[in-house]
Amino acid sequence: MSISKFLKKARQTQEELAHQKPEVKSLRKGEDGDEAIWLTSYADLMTLLCAFFIMMMSTANFDTPRYEKVKEGLAKHFGGDYESAGEQTAKFVSQVIQEAGIEKDAVVFSDPNGTTITFHSTFFFDTLSANIKPKGMDILKKLTIALLGRQDAEQKKYKIVVEGHTDGRPILSGIYPSNWELSGARASQVLRRFIDTGFDPTQLLAIGYGSTRPQKKERNPDGSWDINALDTNRRVVLKVLEPHVENIPWDSPSLQNIDSTSKPKREISSTPSGN
Repeated sequence: MSISKFLKKARQTQEELAHQKPEVKSLRKGEDGDEAIWLTSYADLMTLLCAFFIMMMSTANFDTPRYEKVKEGLAKHFGGDYESAGEQTAKFVSQVIQEAGIEKDAVVFSDPNGTTITFHSTFFFDTLSANIKPKGMDILKKLTIALLGRQDAEQKKYKIVVEGHTDGRPILSGIYPSNWELSGARASQVLRRFIDTGFDPTQLLAIGYGSTRPQKKERNPDGSWDINALDTNRRVVLKVLEPHVENIPWDSPSLQNIDSTSKPKREISSTPSGN
């Protein structure tokens, strides 16, 4: 209800009360008043106060993260349940992924900024390719349509970040000269599906990290490649950020860089590429 409609309704209620002429005692002792003069003034005061606070709320600029913390604290204090916007979006995305039957190929979690979905790279791409596989296209279509529908229903705009990650093995053949170009091309291809679905391009960002954000150390103590670690590090990460996030976070809190001590003592040049 708009403020003008609310004030009009309040005025109508006030006039109805004023014409009811209730049987009440006047403020002056011993006299019977025909109508409660004080009731009109009281109703005026309450109407003005209500309108004042409504206007304050409509023009307020909330600190959304702090506001959410207050809501969480109040919910816990009174024994209630609390779910942040990121947690609600994560549940929604998890349901879409489960209905698609690919829960084993994706990991979903939420943080204060929103929801992160991590896919194994081979789910979308063949080795050294940035062309999305038919199965990957199908899940991207379902996911983007579902997110767009949720965005429209809640009347808010998500910020979408697509990250491409490769493992650290050098590229020895193919059209991409390095892991930087390959990861960037993959991220752009995934982001293209969001644009085709109808997302605002100004709310989208594609990042190619190459092999600079590994989740696991890729070398064994003897300097050979750890195949399981390589598989883990090849991934596509989708971040669905809530509208209150003004600056897109550069690093995800779940991704930790390995330190310089993890570098092998010798290089094995005969290892084939597998990105």
